[in-house]
Amino acid sequence: MNLLQAARYRLGFALRETGQAVERLGATLQGINSFQEQIPQLRPVLNAGLKLPEVASTSWIAPSAQVVGEVKVGDHCSIWYNCTVRGDAQPVSIGHSTNLQDGVSVGSLRSDGAGTRIGSFVSVGHNAVLQSCTVEDRVLIGMNAVLQDGSRVESGAMVAAGAVVPAGAVVPAGELWGGNPARRLRDLKPEEADYLQDLPARYKELAGQHRDALALVRARMDRLAGGALDGGDA
Repeated sequence: MNLLQAARYRLGFALRETGQAVERLGATLQGINSFQEQIPQLRPVLNAGLKLPEVASTSWIAPSAQVVGEVKVGDHCSIWYNCTVRGDAQPVSIGHSTNLQDGVSVGSLRSDGAGTRIGSFVSVGHNAVLQSCTVEDRVLIGMNAVLQDGSRVESGAMVAAGAVVPAGAVVPAGELWGGNPARRLRDLKPEEADYLQDLPARYKELAGQHRDALALVRARMDRLAGGALDGGDA
């Protein structure tokens, strides 16, 4: 994004915030207190400096998730509640049909490190932490697992819940790793390999359900707001 685009974005953002504040003030002065917003006005996609995230229109980001800076998200991804994807220090790229489950943290704590790359058809379990690492396609990262700087998980591998993959370690394709520090446990069983294939589709469907449900809630709240304003004019 160039300087002109950044300036236009910031101006537009400021005008929208000002308009919302004026609307709330006007409603208060008129004594319209019957409607109060119940969904927090979080901004899931934020810019950092002059870099804006690029998120495919088919992907869904939960209202309480945060995507910041130089982040690219492919088609049919889902970034769930309370996730943080930070591309302010180093870039983050996410392929398509990948899900980051509740509380996942992705990014880099060092400005001189490599970025983070997550492939396609990847499932990252709740509260996992991925820092400056590479995750190839069709991988499952278990809940509360940690992938440290420079680690790599090859296609078709699985990292067990709570495992800590050390900096620079490589998890080979088709293997299950676990423990702290993580080590090879065994080859994946056929049913586990099938699970890697099936899970992204399940999360894609679930994300659509959440998107639709939140849209219905938002529409209902807008109708309530309109009714409150009409009542105030009467």
